[in-house]
Order: sequence, then C-alpha cells, then structure tokens
Amino acid sequence: MSYDIYFWRQTKELQVPPEQIVDRLGQDTPLDGVATFPRTRVREVFQKAFPEIVDGDAELDWEGAGSYFQVGFGHATETDVQMIVVSCGYSLLKSEATMNRIIDACRSLGCALYDPQTGQRYGQPEPQPDV
Repeated sequence: MSYDIYFWRQTKELQVPPEQIVDRLGQDTPLDGVATFPRTRVREVFQKAFPEIVDGDAELDWEGAGSYFQVGFGHATETDVQMIVVSCGYSLLKSEATMNRIIDACRSLGCALYDPQTGQRYGQPEPQPDV
C-alpha cells in the first residue's frame, strides 16, 4: 500500500476540481492552464534533494527513513511533464523531515501539493530560480 501525493503548477484559474485534474494529467493528457516542465529538470531537483535517489529516467526510487517513495510523472509530451506523482510507503509519513524534503523539492518548481486523502490542494508557491 502507498500514500500518493500530487504536484502541479497552474498558470491560470481552472474551474475543474483537483481530483479531475489528477485524472486527466494521469492519462498523459495535456491540460491548458497547467505548466509544463522538462522531465530532466524535475529529476535534477529530486537528485539535489535526495542525492542517493535511483534515477530510472521515467521514474525515481528512494529508500530510507525506514520506508520508500517513488516519483512518477504525468506527461504532456515525451520529455515534458505536467504532474509529479509521489507514491510513499505509509511508514514514510512518520518521517516529517523526509516528507518536507519531498514537498520542498516540488515547491522549488512552483508546484502546489494536492493530497487526495484529505481532498486539499495547498497554496501554490512561486518557482525558485535555479541555484
């Protein structure tokens, strides 16, 4: 069992509930009003936050803190993503520091967290310049 969380950056107000946005982006269907990122950029952000992450190109795998997480993507094109999907082992939720690193990595891209377990999409941050 895993606990899935989703991240994307809206470029305009969408009149679609977050769960429908997840469904659409999860089918690799581009959605006007959602930013596109090069998959390579997202992978770099996670590699910086988690240097020991295993990069499988189309997905990233990390083990630690007594658990694991896997990063997948909702693609707009073959190389660009619109949604970042993080599937965590339930015991990872006990590691607040690890969960915050995941959230911070996505926030650096300007992506807001959507947690379908609570039905809440959190505030969208501004992207941080590449450092």
